[in-house]
Amino acid sequence: MRKLLIPVILILMIFMFTAAYTVNEQEYAIITQFGKPVRIVEEAGLYFKLPGFLQNINRVDKFVKNFTTQPIQLLLGDKNPVILTCYVCWEVEDPLSFFESLSTNLIAAQKLGDMVNSQLGGVLGDYTINNIINTQTEMVKLEEIENRIIKNANKNTRESYGIKIVTLGIRRILYPSIVAESVYERMRAEREKEARKFRAEGKEEASKIQASTDKEVAEILADAYKQSEIIKGEGDKRAMEIYANAYSKNPDFFEYSKSLETYCDILKDKSTVILSTDSDLFKFLTQFEINKESGEVK
Repeated sequence: MRKLLIPVILILMIFMFTAAYTVNEQEYAIITQFGKPVRIVEEAGLYFKLPGFLQNINRVDKFVKNFTTQPIQLLLGDKNPVILTCYVCWEVEDPLSFFESLSTNLIAAQKLGDMVNSQLGGVLGDYTINNIINTQTEMVKLEEIENRIIKNANKNTRESYGIKIVTLGIRRILYPSIVAESVYERMRAEREKEARKFRAEGKEEASKIQASTDKEVAEILADAYKQSEIIKGEGDKRAMEIYANAYSKNPDFFEYSKSLETYCDILKDKSTVILSTDSDLFKFLTQFEINKESGEVK
């Protein structure tokens, strides 16, 4: 009995070893029997299959994978050539379709790369060099181009290969020398145009500030002149009042004082004055001496 028990235990251990398998969260398991899929396991856990060579386990990754396409030279709608390289992020959506049509990630990347480059050739014909590189951000259509490629490519990849492009982007853009020179020249022209615009706006603003300042200065000067004239007028008025008051108190002294001031103004060195004997000035002149050297009246 013991002799039979040991072989049975060994057979059971071999069965358990070759029949049991696990599936983790990041993969699908496709069980094939003689090369044909018989079962698809999508949930993680411990599972069993027929032992040995009767059934095989084929694992397909669930996580998002990425690769970079080969550079390709294409023509834009304005006949300018560009060289593009894209990055592609993709995942398996239908593990059975993927296994039957592609089977490996390497083959999938090759197929996707060819499909993306094919879509690029068709989509870029609707755009010009101004939509690829431009200082005006609203003119750049790279995001629109990428979304169109994803949409068009996914129609084929989902039906044919069971995979989906999650995201796609243009990683690098190169221009042949003849195109690069024209692009740089256009960029310089756009920058110069923008600079001229800024300078013109600056001059306009400076003119407004200058005009406002000139107006303010003119107003200040006008107000100051007005105030000075008012003060001057009040001073003249006050002076006239003082003169009038002095004259009313002592007309003779006032007349005498004014005559002295007049003498000092008119009787200078080598001055000749012809006066009538009836003149008011003459009657005081005879009462004074004139210093011949200084011209002062004594």
